[in-house]
Amino acid sequence: MLIAPFALLFALAESPAPAPAPATSPVATTAAAPTTPPVSISTAAATASAAAAQADNGESTGLRLVWKDHPSLRAGKWLRLDFGVKLQGDKMFPGDDPKNFDDLQLTRARIGVDGELFKVLQFSVERELTTTVDAAVDRAESTKTQWRDLFGEIKFADGLQIRGGRFKVPFSRDQLDGEASNDFVSRSLGGAYLAPGRDLGGMVHGHFFKRAIEYNVGVFEHDGDNSRAKKIAGGDQTFAARLVGTPLRAVKALNLDEAQVGASFASTDVSDVSKLPNGLRGRTVVTQYVFFEPVFVKGTRRRYGLDAEWVKRQFGARAEYIVVKDQRIDQGLRGGTLNDAVSRAWYVSGGWVLTGERSAKAVAPRHPLFMGGVGAVQLAARYEQLRYDSKGTGEPAFSNSRAEVILPNSDKVLTLGVNWYLNRWMKLQMNAIHEELQDNGRTPLLDGGTKFWSTVFRAQLAL
Repeated sequence: MLIAPFALLFALAESPAPAPAPATSPVATTAAAPTTPPVSISTAAATASAAAAQADNGESTGLRLVWKDHPSLRAGKWLRLDFGVKLQGDKMFPGDDPKNFDDLQLTRARIGVDGELFKVLQFSVERELTTTVDAAVDRAESTKTQWRDLFGEIKFADGLQIRGGRFKVPFSRDQLDGEASNDFVSRSLGGAYLAPGRDLGGMVHGHFFKRAIEYNVGVFEHDGDNSRAKKIAGGDQTFAARLVGTPLRAVKALNLDEAQVGASFASTDVSDVSKLPNGLRGRTVVTQYVFFEPVFVKGTRRRYGLDAEWVKRQFGARAEYIVVKDQRIDQGLRGGTLNDAVSRAWYVSGGWVLTGERSAKAVAPRHPLFMGGVGAVQLAARYEQLRYDSKGTGEPAFSNSRAEVILPNSDKVLTLGVNWYLNRWMKLQMNAIHEELQDNGRTPLLDGGTKFWSTVFRAQLAL
């Protein structure tokens, strides 16, 4: 199943575009066109890119199809439609020896369009084509959809933009970054299981002082896809806010003036209407073994997050800390109120582009493969932990869903990665992942072991 989509990867890396033909007079263009050799996708993209540059200089006002980083339909300065495709295929070698695990997967297959009208109204539509998203309604009355982004936005000024529809709740730097630009095959565990993800809602956002300050404030129907599953209903109405700034702008050394620091907060109403536990769960990285089952919660779910990112030329680093506190009002075995269920996650990561390109979210090779170079090569490493527990009371800790004191469990993960950017559209990744679980009674290894290595190879096409 993976062969057909990724055959396109090598089509995009064909030989460099030939030198442009000498200019001809208008009369000559009306004559019969001579036979020309087939045009490669790379050549077509380069030609379309040149046409786009010409159009952006105001030389064309009619409807036209151009290609910069992706196919785009333009009409003067009043219409822009950017078409996108994302394909990701993984070959996995899990170290916990799971049963009936599909180790070869088309992880993502998405199509979408981003658009703009009159430089005021913007919109984004993206849909997942794989069947990895479960849209069924289960006993917990939880639903998921294969629509990723589906929103519109009006820009009144740089400091005032209003968005409505389905999009990401503004929480967690790692979750807000796109999958295609991630330095690793998987998001951090905190970004995947504690941050909300996408939901239906409305948001006001903007930036000031040349993006020295950025803000996001929104209200959402629920608390995101990451909080829901087949048997987990998730939270209800959610308020979320995020503030990002560059507090070291006065420090010019080491590029610290561009270092970003972000803070996030979200508050969610959580009910116990479902007959099943409605708390957050913990999973391992590759096989997604559930090492922490949800507990019963009721009341308010509060999320707090801090993050930072720094880039200097080919080096980059980031860190993030997330804590979630779930109230457990009337959730004791005898109906009493219990101490909050607490979920914590943190990570530190770094990257180094060996070929010298800037360590940005999407590395752009200066010398693409088969076009005078080998592309760009990046080394990356991340260390993280995801932990679940509650405040101790002196009573014994248990793993059941109504325990007064929750028996802790955590997953510490070291990920070592190599990213090969063949060109601006194609990327090959290899991750070696070491996981260490805290509780040998809740581990995927049959012998009770808590440590194991896994390896994942990924091929990606992102237009």
